[in-house]
Amino acid sequence: MSVVVKIQDPTGTEIGSFEAEDEKNLCEMAAMHGIEILKSCGAWFCGVCMCEVLEGWEAVDVNKTGNAGISTWDPKNPDHVLWCVWGIKSEMFNDEKEHIVVLKKMY
Repeated sequence: MSVVVKIQDPTGTEIGSFEAEDEKNLCEMAAMHGIEILKSCGAWFCGVCMCEVLEGWEAVDVNKTGNAGISTWDPKNPDHVLWCVWGIKSEMFNDEKEHIVVLKKMY
């Protein structure tokens, strides 16, 4: 049905939200809706675009638009993801539910 992505700044204040699109990464979608996400290499190596998934982890596709150049999984911080490669699972757009994903910027 739909996936709503809510973005928080590093202090936890919501700074924007948008309806997700299939076949786009989280950086692209945020930029399309005027939400600035720090990004440097654009090749999934630097980690500047890292965020934390606060809600909706089940909807996130870790390799939506490519494979991460660095391992983003850390047992101390298992919910940290890279915006530039991660997106929303395609099947989330085809079911009858409305999904909500809440992401918190790290930087």
